[in-house]
Amino acid sequence: MVAWLQRLALPPVVMAACAAGMTATRWLTEGGWQDSLLILLAAGVLAVASVIMMFSASYAFHRAGTTLHPQKFQRVSTLLVNGVFRFSRNPVYLGQIVLLASWGLLLGGIGVWLWWGLFFTYLDRVQIPREEAFLRTNFGQDYEAFCRQIRRWL
Repeated sequence: MVAWLQRLALPPVVMAACAAGMTATRWLTEGGWQDSLLILLAAGVLAVASVIMMFSASYAFHRAGTTLHPQKFQRVSTLLVNGVFRFSRNPVYLGQIVLLASWGLLLGGIGVWLWWGLFFTYLDRVQIPREEAFLRTNFGQDYEAFCRQIRRWL
């Protein structure tokens, strides 16, 4: 990937672009927000859960003294396998996916989910495979064992 494009393709930037696309799609096709209290409550629960996942993972990276930056994964010095990493190998990305799903619920409409799928595909096919290749090379059998025990998403 071209260096300047790679710097722009940070997962939070791609997520924000997809959220903007979701919003534009909803407003251009039907307009408005969901008005169901149940949907609002579900979206709120998902948003809180996603923030907890992301902050728990961020704190684990900080505590381990290693990087969380998605474009500087070559600086990872520790394989994290405890805490929130017992449930997902990618809790930050899972949190981002859940947060975007929460936004999709708030917006409603079928078209918004195409943007959610685009973001999921970007993480699953572009960002995560690059990180996994690095982790396999640098942590070898420990990372392979971790992959056998813990799923990529849930």
